Amino acid sequence: MKMQIRNNTELLELQAQLIKVAQQLQEGKTFDVTIEQHREKRSINSNAYAWALQDQISKILGLSIDEVHTQMVLEYGVLETISVIEEAWESVKRIFDYCKEMGRSTLNGKTFVHARVGVGTHLYNTKEMSCFLNGVVQEAKNLGIQTLEDKQLEEMINRWQR
Repeated sequence: MKMQIRNNTELLELQAQLIKVAQQLQEGKTFDVTIEQHREKRSINSNAYAWALQDQISKILGLSIDEVHTQMVLEYGVLETISVIEEAWESVKRIFDYCKEMGRSTLNGKTFVHARVGVGTHLYNTKEMSCFLNGVVQEAKNLGIQTLEDKQLEEMINRWQR
């Protein structure tokens, strides 16, 4: 059973379903249950548009599309700053989709690597993808690449948020 709860009527329907599940539990059946806040998936159009712009950027800059995508994620993506002991740095780089060393320091005789790390855009929610796409659009505009009009981009973002 999978359902979205948007109002009291749907909540009552869920309660009825839960009563049925409780009865089945008494009969010895086992269930796995997950309840999470609903979040809209980002639009495939947003992803395709981001990749199309990055492809055009890559051609102007003479880089591969993967190099441009990495740059865009490290500039506009979902990132955290971490510090890890130097010996663990190679292993840490394998964990994250994107990482960039920002510097090193020594404390009590041990060297630490400081880095910005992030995950792939396929894991972004609507708000995160919106920020990422706005950054890619700005980079494209700076290079003279034609982009959607601001109004069209705003409409695309508003569709994601519905």
